[in-house]
Amino acid sequence: MDILHISDIHFGPYHWSADDSLLLDRLNAFKADLVFNTGDQTSDSLQGEFEETRAFLSKLNCPNIVSIIGNHDKYSRRSHEMFREFIHDGQLIQPKDPSKVDKHKLFLDETKMNLDSYFTDVNYLRQIKVDGEDILLVCIDTALFQSDFGLMEEQILRSLADEMTKLTYDRALLLSHHPILSTDNDPLISSRRVTDFVLDQGIEAVFCGHTHEVDIVKLSDLVRGRGFRQFTSGSLSSANVSRDTNMFCTYENFGTPAEVITITRMTPTVDGLEFTETVVGR
Repeated sequence: MDILHISDIHFGPYHWSADDSLLLDRLNAFKADLVFNTGDQTSDSLQGEFEETRAFLSKLNCPNIVSIIGNHDKYSRRSHEMFREFIHDGQLIQPKDPSKVDKHKLFLDETKMNLDSYFTDVNYLRQIKVDGEDILLVCIDTALFQSDFGLMEEQILRSLADEMTKLTYDRALLLSHHPILSTDNDPLISSRRVTDFVLDQGIEAVFCGHTHEVDIVKLSDLVRGRGFRQFTSGSLSSANVSRDTNMFCTYENFGTPAEVITITRMTPTVDGLEFTETVVGR
């Protein structure tokens, strides 16, 4: 299983001024079975930014592109509608007990606005077969409405756990915009509940974005006797990267003894883009 991991494209004012066609050529040079796009497609969750994202993703030569929503994608009251219209439209996971939710604006007030949907969280499960293996992708929405901090709703995690018991799969991977093991100044407030969920469900790895920095860490829980790896990719194409360069990550033969992890960094030049590869984990 070969995975291409991109994040924080930030179409809009945060998007870089480099040539995206050169970037797409490089991305498509890696023959991915799966593309993970871990949030912040937009700068201000405007319709035009979502449209640009859809156009960009449509040029990736991979049949399995999986995207989640990020905090910048949730600045508008129509964010969830636009994400479903332009990025992913499928069955969403509802809270197990809607009366007990504590996530701000998980449901918008139907008496105050006219929307197609008043449920704002975009959580879903997707199963994809790769090389004879059934891969379950657990896609969660850690974004808070009009906030850069993250919070994962407990009632959603309970529903996800219930749904996972009904499915048969070989491996489970989780996509979360906010990292759950490492953080920045706008962290995932409920990281412990998500970490417990990953351990309890036997999820093999977590793929994240948000921080605009690369970070690959491994957790070993000595009490449960379980663990998982977390892969955080920096920004693919943001103009405001201060602590690292723009990048994407590839994982060849993921989770096998032949695994190769490569970080590809990009620097805009007068002539286009300069690419530098770093192989890690050997």
